[in-house]
Amino acid sequence: DDLIECLKEARELGILVIASTQCHRGSVMMGHYATGQALERVGVVSSNDMTLEAISCKVAYLLGRGDLSIDEIGNLMTVSMRGEVTHTDALPPPPFTSAYQRASRKGRYFY
Repeated sequence: DDLIECLKEARELGILVIASTQCHRGSVMMGHYATGQALERVGVVSSNDMTLEAISCKVAYLLGRGDLSIDEIGNLMTVSMRGEVTHTDALPPPPFTSAYQRASRKGRYFY
């Protein structure tokens, strides 16, 4: 809760806050889990499946234009400009993580 509050304060000050994944595969799925929903509520922007390098370059380019607000930049982070990000609708669903969920997909029960 302290981190969420800190990020909320940063957004209120006009600071662009972007959530990124550290995984080699996959993406940030803000609306699928409680933490992501909390981040979304305070204005954190999802980077979807962009690499850190792509995020850095895209933010630098968008800030460097000088004609965009922070909110406009945040909205453009999920828009592919040069193939750097997969549209949210095209991302695969989040993977099943528990043994029960994996087994239930197969119709078996493993605990």
